[in-house]
Amino acid sequence: MLKPNRHFSPFKLFLDRESRTALMLNPKVLTTFTRQWLTDGYRDHRGLADPSNGRLRFLSVPRRFPMAPLRDYWAFIRDPAAFETFAFVRNPYGRLASAWKNKFLDGHHRSPDGADAAYARSMRKHELPPLRAFARAQGLPGGAPNTLIPFETFLRYAASQPEGQRDHHWDSQSTVLMCDRLRYARIFRIEEEKEEGFLTLGRRLGFPEDWVLARMDRRPNSSKRAAETYTPALADLARGLIGQDLTRFGYDPESWRDF
Repeated sequence: MLKPNRHFSPFKLFLDRESRTALMLNPKVLTTFTRQWLTDGYRDHRGLADPSNGRLRFLSVPRRFPMAPLRDYWAFIRDPAAFETFAFVRNPYGRLASAWKNKFLDGHHRSPDGADAAYARSMRKHELPPLRAFARAQGLPGGAPNTLIPFETFLRYAASQPEGQRDHHWDSQSTVLMCDRLRYARIFRIEEEKEEGFLTLGRRLGFPEDWVLARMDRRPNSSKRAAETYTPALADLARGLIGQDLTRFGYDPESWRDF
């Protein structure tokens, strides 16, 4: 029986009981693209305008992501080995940099004056106050309201939190995907295995190959702002956060230079 960690959510788990397919979504790794791909596939090839077939009508997520019957989630938790489980990962350095750019760099620039009030509500409520307090306590830039939180301050804040207790956008992918307690049929690296991954899922779900391939050139959401991120010292700091991802998923420890 699976004992989920704090990152587990049915809203990040796709289940298709007929094909015994499970796909664990990984924040900052094609999640918007994947939700849309599944929703479009259910519409085009299963005839479902509502990807969740009317389930959980009072929630918005099931209208843009196929939610399985509750009994299927219980079946997965009770016996995850009954499903073949898949996931996508990305370069851990890139994922950390993307989390900072999307949540803090872009958040700061959402208003002309960089006001904290313009940040996404979840960041304003859960992450911005403790991060600014941490910066002030450590004498780091970014402690004052309405100022940019630099990448270094973000990294040092993340490093101050225990593994497994960080926000799911910058906790390790190994932890978010519960690799210590789930056996995956395949984990695809999006840099060179994205197409193979979606073709694999498409075959299992009955989505035609040409339909899948036609969607592979669609670009995922990303920050449009250029910004300095890694230096050798910051790469060393980042490795303390992502070391197990580098090893588990086979990424070059020196690949920080690409970001």
